Amino acid sequence: MAAANMKMKMQLRKGSEVEVQRWDGDSYSWLSGDVVSGNGRTHLVRIHGATTSQAAVLERVARKFIRPTPVPVGLRALYSWSTGDEVEAFVDHAWCPAVVTAVGYGKVVVYLHGKMKKIRVRTCELRLRRQWDGNQWTLLDKKPREAIISREFPAAADSHNVAG
Repeated sequence: MAAANMKMKMQLRKGSEVEVQRWDGDSYSWLSGDVVSGNGRTHLVRIHGATTSQAAVLERVARKFIRPTPVPVGLRALYSWSTGDEVEAFVDHAWCPAVVTAVGYGKVVVYLHGKMKKIRVRTCELRLRRQWDGNQWTLLDKKPREAIISREFPAAADSHNVAG
């Protein structure tokens, strides 16, 4: 796999594609958006897909809760998910930290950290979990192991995933 660390300077300018951290109780997620304006400490960000209405959602966000949109890592089609993998799952228009609990054919059951629930998502709704720290992406290492394919795909709690 490619190098686990990638350095890039985060420069927040008008139009920069970013992700904004949003907390909900004990859990958080990352919403996609773009910078409208800013002063270095706080930025006005247009949040994508935050509501079902046509109105744009603008939020004033402190810089510490903003990270650049992660660059893709490798070819997703060649990546096999395994139980125990730390991932981010795309749920309700946001990327949520999760852990893979079961792998089926084209679908995966994940446990959402902080939300105390399991949901079923498509493999295309997963990405490797990374952290943005000190202007550097850190990839949580994936231990080499084979995916466990279940013949009887375990039922997950009802999914609130609007993507599928």
